[in-house]
Amino acid sequence: MSKRLRFLFIVLPICLSLTITGCGLQDLLGKNKNKTSAKEQEEETIIAVSLNQDDPNKLLISKGIEDLAKKEDVKVKYMDSKSEKESPLEDAKILIYQGGDPSILQESQSEKIPILALTHLPSGVKPEGIIIPDQEKAGELMVQTLLDKVTEGQIVILQGDPNESGSQELLAGNRALLSKYPKITVHTIASPQGSESVARTSLVDFLQKNPDKVQGILAHTETLAVQASEVLKQAQLDKKVVLIGGQASVPSLQRMATGSQIGDIDTSPYLQGANAYQWAQKIINKEPLEVNHSITSEQGEIPAKVVEVKSVTPANLAVTQKSYTTTMQSAEQDKKKQEESSKKDSKENDQGKEKENEQKDAKGEEGQSGDKQSSLPPGVQKVTERIKTETTRDYLGADGKVLGTEKTVNEQVKTVPPEMLKQEQSKDASQEGDQGKEKEKEEGK
Repeated sequence: MSKRLRFLFIVLPICLSLTITGCGLQDLLGKNKNKTSAKEQEEETIIAVSLNQDDPNKLLISKGIEDLAKKEDVKVKYMDSKSEKESPLEDAKILIYQGGDPSILQESQSEKIPILALTHLPSGVKPEGIIIPDQEKAGELMVQTLLDKVTEGQIVILQGDPNESGSQELLAGNRALLSKYPKITVHTIASPQGSESVARTSLVDFLQKNPDKVQGILAHTETLAVQASEVLKQAQLDKKVVLIGGQASVPSLQRMATGSQIGDIDTSPYLQGANAYQWAQKIINKEPLEVNHSITSEQGEIPAKVVEVKSVTPANLAVTQKSYTTTMQSAEQDKKKQEESSKKDSKENDQGKEKENEQKDAKGEEGQSGDKQSSLPPGVQKVTERIKTETTRDYLGADGKVLGTEKTVNEQVKTVPPEMLKQEQSKDASQEGDQGKEKEKEEGK
């Protein structure tokens, strides 16, 4: 029994020690792991965004992105005319591309930064996915609004870039319904990118050649709708020919309010931005995408998230217009605050650099003067000082006039050991330093 007791007394403490030590190690490892993960979480996520500067709803799209980014402390960097010095791709995890400088797409590919397309597919690259409004449905809704006013006669379709898949789907949606009405004749005017002015000229010519025959115009983009509205007003046809847009915006909704346009399509630009942000985060984190469609491109099938669209009619105009206007005003305020903050930061940085340069210059001057005073040529073994004293003695009379002057000159030459000279110079330097500190204290007060 005694041997067993001894054995237990020896084994039990060892087991307890190992258990406690093991727990301590696990705790330490856990803490280290938490610290590591905390550091990883502190790393800032940057999303680069390049929007189409001609899009009337670009601020609404950016608003959708920014609102979600703020909640998650994600930094959004935009490629625009103000970002010439620094590329938004620097440290970016992904590029959301709607338009802008196409060279950024190649740069993104070369740096292996994934691309998420927005509203249309860019050429020459294969994005990880695309966020796009339901263009085919938008085309159908445009025609439905038209059919409330027109059931026969000629209709002009002002198509956007015919090379874009979104434009093709929009046109397909138009024709799908119009084909059911044999009394309606359709004339399509395509507008390749950058040729909107040509479309305007073509519309003017067609209206002149077909007087009183054109009953309605379907304008796929806001740019084309603006031109169509101007042409109709100049020809005094704005009350006779109905105009329907395919891209609602604050200006187009105002045209509806004044009666120069009878319908439009709400493409939900804010939701496009919000969905783009959500997909961007999923791509960064390598999470599965919520795909509800796919688009065929030269590079293959592209996963797509299709955003719902809806008609804007006189019945829901007031609500839609208020929503667009309020969101736009909020986006403009956010942009103004960002610009002011950016200017302030830039000004502070410039002032900081200027002050730093001044301090460097001052230190440089002090160093140079110190070098002149204290530096000795190498190899000095002997230092001589020549002290010349000149004394002038004036002899004055009772009236204070100078009766005579005597000058004496005394010149001495003495040898100074180098060590003594160094000591004297170090004392002078310390005294100058003390004086400088006192001066700084006085200025601080």
